[in-house]
Amino acid sequence: MSARVGPDILDLVRGLRVDQIDAFVDSLSDAAADRTLADWSLWRLPYQTPPLGDWTRWILRCGRGAGKTYTGGKVTNETARDKSKIKSGEIGIIGRTYSDARFTMIEGPSGILATSTPDFRPRWEPGNGLLIWPNGVRGRVFSADKPESIRGPNFSFVWADEPAHWTDLFKTWIEVIEPALRVGWMRALLTTTPIRNPDLRKLEELAGSVVTRAATFDNPYLPRSARARYREIYEGTRAGLQELYGEFLVDNDRALWSYEEIERNRIRCLDGRFDRALESVGVQLRRVVVAIDPAVTANEDSDESGIIVAGLGANGHGYALADRTLKASPLGWARAAIAAYHRFRADLIVGEVNNGGDMVETTLRGLDPKVNFKAVRASRGKVTRAEPVAALYERGLIHHVGVLPELEDQLTSWDATMSKSPDRLDALVWAIHELFLQHDQPAGPLRAYL
Repeated sequence: MSARVGPDILDLVRGLRVDQIDAFVDSLSDAAADRTLADWSLWRLPYQTPPLGDWTRWILRCGRGAGKTYTGGKVTNETARDKSKIKSGEIGIIGRTYSDARFTMIEGPSGILATSTPDFRPRWEPGNGLLIWPNGVRGRVFSADKPESIRGPNFSFVWADEPAHWTDLFKTWIEVIEPALRVGWMRALLTTTPIRNPDLRKLEELAGSVVTRAATFDNPYLPRSARARYREIYEGTRAGLQELYGEFLVDNDRALWSYEEIERNRIRCLDGRFDRALESVGVQLRRVVVAIDPAVTANEDSDESGIIVAGLGANGHGYALADRTLKASPLGWARAAIAAYHRFRADLIVGEVNNGGDMVETTLRGLDPKVNFKAVRASRGKVTRAEPVAALYERGLIHHVGVLPELEDQLTSWDATMSKSPDRLDALVWAIHELFLQHDQPAGPLRAYL
C-alpha cells in the first residue's frame, strides 16, 4: 500500500470548517500533499469501497457518471499492490470487446493507467495485452466476445466492465471466468449500467454476490454541467431509472413486446457464432437481410442509426441475429451496414428513406456499388407497422440469437403513447416486414398469419 496518511489527516481535519481545511491543506509540504491526494481511502465514496466479509462477486450497478470505471481502475491497482492477494495468479481485465478493455479500462480517463499512483504505475504492453506493475504482478486483457480466449489463465482477481452488454453473460461467467478464479484472493468486480439482461440478474442472485447501487447524483465530483445534461436528457423518463439511478427496468405494460416472451424463445449463443448457434438447433437460413433506420444528422445530439440483421429459417421462423446500431455520420453507418451485409452473407440491405431520401442508397453504393439495396418508405403509422411483428413474437415465431440487450430494452419499453419510436426497434420492424410480411413470400407457419 502507499504511505498512509489517512488516519492522521482525518483526525486533523475532522470538525474543521471549509476555510480551516483549506488553510490546513495549504500548510502541507509538497510530499505530504502528494501522499494525501494519492490515498484513495480519503476520497472514495461509500459505494466505491469494497465490501467487507466473504464475497465472490462485487457487482457495482451504477447510473452514468457515478464513477464505476474509476472504481474499477482504483480497486484493480490497489489489489495489484497487495501481492498476498495475488500469489502466483494474475489479474483478468475483461471488457465487452478488446477495444472496450483497452480504450476504457486501461487507457481511458478513468482507467487503470489514469488511476494509478506515481509510485505504482504499471507498464502497459498493448501489443501483448499485458500490464505489469512494479512489484511484478501481471494483468492480462481479454474480450468477452471471445470467451474461449479466457480459458487457461489462473486469476486471483477479475475486473469485468459492462457485463450487462455481454453476449451470453451467465454462461461465459459460470463456465469460463469463475473456473479461472482459482488462485489467491479469487474475487471479481463487475462494473455496469444495468441494461435489462436476465443473465446479470442471475449473477446477482447467486450466493457470494454483493450488489452495490449508486445513482449519477451520488457522485459529488461530477461536474455541474454533466449533471445538468443528464437531467435534461433522462430525468422523468423510464430510461432515466436505468441510466441515472442504476435500476433494472421492468416491462412496460403497454409495450407490444415482453421480456419473458423474448427470453422464452431465445437461442443461446456463447461464442458469438450465430451459425453454430443455429446449427445446434437444426436451423438453416433461407434468407438474411440487414435493415437500416438511418439518422440524417451526425452530432452528439443526433439519434443513433438502427442497424439490425435478421434471417428467415427454412422452418418458417425468424431470427434476430445481430444489432450493429451506432451513432455515426452517413458514411459511418453505411460502412457498418455493408460490413454486416458481408459478415452475415445477407441477400439485401433494406433502408428507410423517409428522411434520407436518395442519400441512403447513394451513400451505400458509393462504398459498395454491388450491394443489393431496397428502399422502404413508411406509409403507415409506427404502431401499425410494429403490431404484426410483435404478434409473430407472441406466437413464438421470432427468436433472438444470443442477447441483444439494447434492442430488447427498446422493444419492451416503447409503447404507442410515445411520440417517437426508437432506432433499433424501427430497424427490426423493417427487417421482419421484409422477410416475413411480404404477401408474395409466405413461408411455413407464417402462412397462417398472412
